[in-house]
Amino acid sequence: MSRILLLTSAVCAMSAAALFTPAQASPVSGLTSSPLTAQSLIGKAGYRYCWHRNRICRARWIAGWRYRRCMVLHGC
Repeated sequence: MSRILLLTSAVCAMSAAALFTPAQASPVSGLTSSPLTAQSLIGKAGYRYCWHRNRICRARWIAGWRYRRCMVLHGC
């Protein structure tokens, strides 16, 4: 019984030591001051182009997944 108690206390001590160490890969300054936050991943298309493309895709596919695919493939 004392071996099991010794083994479980050793496992608990090692896990507690591992949990209380600070993360080495964490950012120091945080993500809010990053210059990447000002950039956008979405490219805006022209209003008239999307208006025209909407009319074309609606005439061809009316609605549904094919209409949405048509709009996405043309960048709108």
